[in-house]
Amino acid sequence: MDTLITNTYLICQKSIKVNFRLTLVSIDLTAYTSNKGIKEIYKNCSHLVNLIKTDYQKYYQQALAINNASFVAEIWGHLVAYRIALWTKRNVKFSFIERMANFVAFRSGIIDCGEAKTDTNRWFWNIIGGLFFRKNS
Repeated sequence: MDTLITNTYLICQKSIKVNFRLTLVSIDLTAYTSNKGIKEIYKNCSHLVNLIKTDYQKYYQQALAINNASFVAEIWGHLVAYRIALWTKRNVKFSFIERMANFVAFRSGIIDCGEAKTDTNRWFWNIIGGLFFRKNS
């Protein structure tokens, strides 16, 4: 049975809501809009991944088949896009650009991390994770 389970984690006094489904977790980072808060996620990313994977194991009695390096790479990749979009929203005052920045901020602020059979981009994050985040495996 693929039921939705939601858990909340606290980093830097802000909540990160995570939705769990079989083979997929969705992480909502949209509460973090300041550079300071986003930097806290960068610093605590490996810890967050471990918490999520531990809870996934508890909820579904099986491991989430995403290696830590790939998981961290996906979160960091989304955070980079999210930071750029937030900066653009604050500093570029052209209606079309603001609409695009809003779209990118929404799409990058909520991260769907799935196993390879669910997430068609997992191969990309596996490569990036292997190149830059191997110590997190």
